[in-house]
Amino acid sequence: MGNADSNTHVANATGKPLRIYYHVEMMTLNELVVEAGAEIGGSISETGASVSSKVSSNVKSVFKPDSRVRYIRLPANDCCKFSGEGKLFVSVFVEDNHNEKACVHTISENFHIPSDRSFIVTANHNIKFQKYDAGPWIDDEGNDHRP
Repeated sequence: MGNADSNTHVANATGKPLRIYYHVEMMTLNELVVEAGAEIGGSISETGASVSSKVSSNVKSVFKPDSRVRYIRLPANDCCKFSGEGKLFVSVFVEDNHNEKACVHTISENFHIPSDRSFIVTANHNIKFQKYDAGPWIDDEGNDHRP
């Protein structure tokens, strides 16, 4: 599957670290584990006149360390080249800043990237194809996504 001459690149304009899973065929991301957590708390003042409470929850996607699906970790405001050939299907996730094994947001699942096309993950979490010969941050419409 590897091809050192691949012309597919990705630019991360989200301002957050990304994890990008990729394969030449559509993926079933059955390696995904969802972690859910909740916190409930409260307090009562000594006089009993004031009551406060806190309820929060979070859901994170965590990938098993033995996953056989290829991926790259792309720091914020960086670019990289894929190792592969032909068309790709990419699934893009925003990594948790405090836990590199967890992803907190899904941007895309199985987004089709045609052969030798490069793409940008924009600040508002869209995927745009790069304009040919215009640099990694310029999309097909001429918009500059440089951070």
